[in-house]
Amino acid sequence: MNLAIDELQKMFLDERQIESSRLIMGLDTQLIDDGTYFVIESDGKLAGCGGWSRRETMYGGDQTPGRSPALLDPARDAARIRAMYTHPEHTRKGVGRLIIELCEAAARAEGFTRMELVATLSGEPLYRACGFEPYESLVDNRGGAGVPLWRMRKNL
Repeated sequence: MNLAIDELQKMFLDERQIESSRLIMGLDTQLIDDGTYFVIESDGKLAGCGGWSRRETMYGGDQTPGRSPALLDPARDAARIRAMYTHPEHTRKGVGRLIIELCEAAARAEGFTRMELVATLSGEPLYRACGFEPYESLVDNRGGAGVPLWRMRKNL
């Protein structure tokens, strides 16, 4: 996760913003506890990870303030894609797309008809290629330096 944050955002963020990203992103054990987190291996090594959530929190790691474990209503709410990371050696090899497909299928099986996520600038092209559309830009200042992000959504 840290390697993905450090390396994949270099083209988009300065060092202060990358450091800030480490504080507002990271491991989300709620997804692991809920059984909605996927890990992709390639040749026995971690290639990527990510998951989906039926909970209110939009993004952030365990340490991120403002998280909510409240359950979403599939009839009214959009499921969330969260905690997506690809090892820098495995970008553009279909790892992220596979995780998104697994998340969408699982959320659809639970009755969700829409998904939302908050994308980093480095992740936005993948999500757009997978059919997500940006609908709001935001800046997260909780880590000290403003990190630009996109809220994106998709109908399943």
